[in-house]
Amino acid sequence: MLPQQYGKAVIFSACSLISVTALANSSANPASLIFGVNSDKRVFENTRSLESQIPVKGHLDSSSANIQYAATYHSIVGNYFEAEKLTSGVINPDMLLNDYRLVPALEIIEQKATETHITMVNEAYHNAKHRALTIALLKPLYEQGYRYLALEALTPQVSVEQQINKHGFTTYEHGIYTMEATYASLIFEAKSLGYEIISYDHDSQQGRAKAAAEHIKEKVFDNNRDAKLLVHLGFSQLDEQNQLASELKQTLTINPLTVDQVRLSEVQSVSGNTPLLLARVASQSQHYSSDPQRFDLSVTWPKTTKINNRPSWLSSTFDLQKQSLGVCKKVFPCYLELSFFVDEGNKLVPIDKITVEKPHDQVYLKHYSTPLTLSSYDAVTGELITQKLLNQKQL
Repeated sequence: MLPQQYGKAVIFSACSLISVTALANSSANPASLIFGVNSDKRVFENTRSLESQIPVKGHLDSSSANIQYAATYHSIVGNYFEAEKLTSGVINPDMLLNDYRLVPALEIIEQKATETHITMVNEAYHNAKHRALTIALLKPLYEQGYRYLALEALTPQVSVEQQINKHGFTTYEHGIYTMEATYASLIFEAKSLGYEIISYDHDSQQGRAKAAAEHIKEKVFDNNRDAKLLVHLGFSQLDEQNQLASELKQTLTINPLTVDQVRLSEVQSVSGNTPLLLARVASQSQHYSSDPQRFDLSVTWPKTTKINNRPSWLSSTFDLQKQSLGVCKKVFPCYLELSFFVDEGNKLVPIDKITVEKPHDQVYLKHYSTPLTLSSYDAVTGELITQKLLNQKQL
């Protein structure tokens, strides 16, 4: 139940993640195998270095790698609780808003999306929960006429966009953050509905936003001036002052709806599993933005809890089904990957991943009616234990 009055509940503002020294020269340190923390702070030296380590559970924390990089790794291998533990917020006095109350976010965003042709939602790269909001918006916005989904995280090769639009799946060659299972589900569910996926972020930091806006214009609006576009992007690119949102506004003369999830983190005192907005008590049509000049809405979430040992937001976003842990063959900790079953050379990004530390009778994983492969690995050595085919019909 949401509180009728926001009162003294405190929302934490998202903190800047603090860099610490990476111990990359230590052969005993998992970070030396997985991360390449270089001078321009890219997350990985290359995607293959991570891919080769995915079946092995890393033990990364703030002492072994840059905090954000470690959190990103944990999210990619399905350790969502560990990823969230590595980041925290700082109390911001401006968040003690006694004249606002918490309200469900989805219906309001859907309504405001009808008033524009571009809706933009951002994420913190290490926080898979932020992709759940965009997934929840896919169907209602498609019903409004949205047909394009632009994703910052895709690599720039033309073939990547073509492959995803042809097959509806993402591989480990398609990007860094797309290696995470919720992102893989976002792409699959968008394609299942009929969206065309757009890759647009092809340039370096200098002139990046302007070039990205031009790519979007060429790929979407030059062909159809009345097109409707959903954009999922990272952190400050949502900024309507000097980033992609600003460039789109200038290039297309379209004022986008900008939805920020990064400035506000969880409301510790509120239960639930769906995103929230702050509505002014005196006028329910007025909704809070922590920086109105830069974006339209500030979204927050209830505190993440466990439902069947999975994050509450995951349980509310996906259909989860009980799976026997017989595939672990009594080997624990056991790492599980659930993937679409296709006969292709490139490895698909699994649509669910989890490490089970101790024997249980079952675990809850995402459920799709399409053919799936459930793979189990020894989470210490990375050795494949077994594979099980689910939904036996062929694609």
